[in-house]
Amino acid sequence: MLQTIYSAFERLLVAEGDRRRVRIELHEPEPDVQSAAVLAIADYKRELGVG
Repeated sequence: MLQTIYSAFERLLVAEGDRRRVRIELHEPEPDVQSAAVLAIADYKRELGVG
């Protein structure tokens, strides 16, 4: 039964070794974060009605 479970995991590419074998790499997405200074300047411009 355990072999059946491991076989199913291989087909789902759950383990890192399985993904490497089929040459699939997963990466964390880059955060879409702006610095506080950029946000503050944008707020000031919006309040002043500029830009």
